[in-house]
Order: sequence, then structure tokens, then C-alpha cells
Amino acid sequence: MPRKRPLTEIGLRIRAELDRKGWTQRELAEKCGINYRVVNDVMTGQNRKPENIAKIKEILGCREEKDAV
Repeated sequence: MPRKRPLTEIGLRIRAELDRKGWTQRELAEKCGINYRVVNDVMTGQNRKPENIAKIKEILGCREEKDAV
């Protein structure tokens, strides 16, 4: 069984927002129009593409750097 990768700082922030909204990673991915694996990869630091991070921030409602995911 593959080991889970630890969450990065951005992953912890996304997790906190998902918990606050009561969403799963799959629900976030659907709202973003991306594959749920991309959300997981962003959360674990495997995907750092600015367009993916920007879309996640937009959907989660993060508007400023201090709110940055």
C-alpha cells in the first residue's frame, strides 16, 4: 500500500477550508473543473502550477495574500 504524502503548508490551509465548508477534495475538484488527483497533488506539493493554485483559491474564496491558500 502506498504511503500517504504529508500535507504542505498550502495543503493544510486547503484542508482547513475544506473542513470549514464541509467539502471533500473531490467536491473541490469538481467545482474547480480539475481532477481530484490534482487537488491532492497541490496539497502534497507534487503540483505547484500557478493556474491550479489560483483556481483552488478562487473557488475557496481566498482573495488576498493573507488569505492565500
